[in-house]
Formats: sequence, C-alpha cells, structure tokens
Amino acid sequence: MTDTHNADDPTDADSEPKTDGGRVYHEPPETAPISDRPLPERIRAAVPSGPRALRYAIAIGVALLWLVPLVGLFMASVRPLDQIIQGWWNFETFTVTFENYAEAWTFQSGPMRQAMYNTAIVTIPSVLAVTLLGTMVAYPFARFDFPAKKWLFFLLIVVMAAPPELVAMGNYNTLRNTGLFDTYMGLILVHIGWGMGWVVMFLRNFLLGLPEELEEAARIDGASRYQIFKSIVLPYSAPALVSVAVIQFTWVWNSFFFPLVFMRSRENQLAPQVLPLMKGRLQIDWGLVAAGSVLTMIVPILLFVTLQRYYKQGMVAAVAD
Repeated sequence: MTDTHNADDPTDADSEPKTDGGRVYHEPPETAPISDRPLPERIRAAVPSGPRALRYAIAIGVALLWLVPLVGLFMASVRPLDQIIQGWWNFETFTVTFENYAEAWTFQSGPMRQAMYNTAIVTIPSVLAVTLLGTMVAYPFARFDFPAKKWLFFLLIVVMAAPPELVAMGNYNTLRNTGLFDTYMGLILVHIGWGMGWVVMFLRNFLLGLPEELEEAARIDGASRYQIFKSIVLPYSAPALVSVAVIQFTWVWNSFFFPLVFMRSRENQLAPQVLPLMKGRLQIDWGLVAAGSVLTMIVPILLFVTLQRYYKQGMVAAVAD
C-alpha cells in the first residue's frame, strides 16, 4: 500500500479530530484564518455604520471629559508653579521636576507619608469586615425564608439611601460616649455600618444566580450549611467580592466627610484631610496640591488595574442576575 500522508496537507494527523472520553474535538489552528475578501471590501466592512459611529463618538467624548482633567492634574504635579500658573497646557517652557512630590510626602502641616499610612489603617479593616459580613448577611436574604424578610431588606435599602450627614449626627454622640471618637476603630465602625446596605444588596443580587442544585448536591453528601457557605458560596462569589472590595476601598480611601467629623488629632488625619492644608494661606501652590492629589488617588487606581478582570466579572454578573 502507498503512504498518502503529506506533511504539507492541512488535514495533517495533528489536525485530525481526536477523542477525549468519547467526545470528539478538534485541535485549534496555529494561525488565524486569512480572509479571501479584497482589502477595500474589508475596509468598508470595518467602517462603523452611522448609529454605531455616533455611539463611538459619544463614548470617546465622555472618556475625554474624564481623562483631560486627570492629564492636567498630572502635568501640574511634575512642573514648577511658574510654568503652570498660566495653565498646564502652556508648553512654551516645559521642565519636569518631582520636587512637588517630595514636598507633599514630607509636608510640614501634614505629611502625605503619615496621612496615607493612617488612611490604610482605616481602609483595609473597613473593606475586609464589610465584605465578609456583607456576604454572611446577603446569603440568608438570597436563600432562606424567614419572618419579616422583605421588611428587613427594605430597611437595609433605606439605610443605604440615608445621607451621610444623618449618619454622622446619629454616631457623633455615640462615639464620644463610648470613647471611640477620634480613634481609628470608631471611624472603621462608621464605614462598616455605612457600607453594609449597598454591599448586602449587591451580593444578594449576585447570589440569586447561584444554582441551587450545587447546594442540594452538597447537602445530599452530608455537608453542613457552614461547609456549603465556605466551600461553594464563597468561591462562587469571588468576582462579586472583588467588585465589592474595590468599590468599598475607593469610597473609604477617598472619604472626606466622615474623617472630617470624627477625626480631630493632627497625627490621626487621613489623606483627604491633609490635601486642603497644602493650598496654603496666602498663595495656592497648585503643583503641591496636584502632587498630593496624585499620591492620594494612585493607590485605588493601582488596585483597580490589578483586579479589573475580576471586578468586571462581578459587576456584570450582579447586574445580569
């Protein structure tokens, strides 16, 4: 018999269908298929239609509205004051310097180094506590039936809709009477209480999409509710937990009102409290203020960039469910 195998044949043995457990699958090609359409036709197909082009233009416009102030803030932070006093977009003379960052890091009235450390002390426990407690509260709302379930959930929504000034008025005397005023623990408890409402609602919507068959199969195998929660619910909720953590981290890190009300000591001031001190009394050093602002927001930005894939998965699943 003659061997008809050809090394150049696209139907090579490596590309032939293979079996895996009785199922037939094909190896993916090493290169993308080449379109046989002429170049002008491919260009015309790539040009968006009128409605789609309009949507693209609107999206690009909104993105520019957000990006241009950020670019201006960064440009002001790396240039001397005499070069940005007429506008950061003036490039007649352009000198890059990091003196503004060095001065903001060791600012006399409130060094950003200490302020960011204080902010991390408040933010990290607030995020971890509200994420874990929110999951433990959201799971019963998504799975169990108990008396006054709808009314309790409605109460959480009402608390979420309450203005921060109302929360501050209700907690000001409480923290003073308990000795937690002007302490990290007092501010952490305020942030936990303030964030529980939206976290429970967000996670409850996400957990409604958890297939009940998974829990029923685990109960048949003898798993307890705690084991189901630890081994099934928490791993399944990982994208939603990351979304909650990123949003809560950003809100707590950038919070100005609660620290302003509950933190008075100079050594306990947080980064949003220190930024207004950098503007000075006689003349505002915009480069210094811009450098302090960039240092303040760089941490949430890095966190979002690192976890953006999981953040998007959790947001899409929570909204879809």
